[in-house]
Amino acid sequence: MGEKIGILGSGGWGICLSLLLYKKNNEIILWEPIKENYKILIKERENKIYFPEVKIPQNIVITNSIKKALNNSESLIITVRSTFFRKTIEKIEKYYKGQKILIGTKGMEPKERKLFSDVIEEKKIIKKYGFLSGPTIAREIIKGFPAAAVIASNSKNLSLYFQKLLSSEIFRVYITDDIKGVQIGGSFKNVIAIGAGIIDGLGLGINTKASYLTRGLNEIIKIGKKLGGKEKTFRGLSGIGDLITTSFSKYSRNRSFGEGIIKEGKENYLKKAKMVIEGIYSTEAYFKISKELNVELPITSSIYRIIFAESNPFDEIKNLMKRKLKKE
Repeated sequence: MGEKIGILGSGGWGICLSLLLYKKNNEIILWEPIKENYKILIKERENKIYFPEVKIPQNIVITNSIKKALNNSESLIITVRSTFFRKTIEKIEKYYKGQKILIGTKGMEPKERKLFSDVIEEKKIIKKYGFLSGPTIAREIIKGFPAAAVIASNSKNLSLYFQKLLSSEIFRVYITDDIKGVQIGGSFKNVIAIGAGIIDGLGLGINTKASYLTRGLNEIIKIGKKLGGKEKTFRGLSGIGDLITTSFSKYSRNRSFGEGIIKEGKENYLKKAKMVIEGIYSTEAYFKISKELNVELPITSSIYRIIFAESNPFDEIKNLMKRKLKKE
């Protein structure tokens, strides 16, 4: 057998990575923190909400015990939802034995407006860690469709370890040292993807969507550089790559939420949604960051007003189109 790997979080991405690594002859233990979900997983060997019809092999151990997960792991990959990230780090710290850590969760803390690397550094227990990001729709990867991603780490050896561990015939992994840039790209693209869904809902066509995404990428670069990321990163897999995927995929929660605002209304959509819409939190966070840093983000501001101030999407589009003309 290969490595002993703990996957923390049994959503679509967690199950996808579990299966990828299991197929490479690694020993996998999958942690589900919510007892009710754990009981269903044990019985059905399937996550019917995030990953229906994808069975988890019997040889993959499923547990509700974080202690058991860590005691049986040489490496850890965190894929919990963003709102549960800090609690997960706190749980890990109780049983942490120096395991190699890779974070596959995308997002940031909305109220504190902290990147997840800030949360880890604040705790001062985990010294070396990496982040995995890119255009990675789990349902496509599990079908065997080729995909690529990038790992950013504060340790080159850690990057190389996880690069080798994850890479396969269908999954190509690059490495970088731009920890902030990879995280910002992975969280900010959700904001722009909501607007892409609004455009889809309004039926405005590809010209509108292409123009919008191009200017949306400009906002990611603008605020990303201010926060310490590198422009090269935002033009790579964790920036424009993830932005394209999230803005076009029918499986994208954030794009679908934007479309739902138009077709069903925000509240109606959220009532029936079974998954966390990360972009809602990211929109609020980046809007407030832009005000604090005095960085103009017109698209982000429009998305914020649509979500939080019930602004009319058509009015917001008109306002964006009528802004003062300038150089690209």
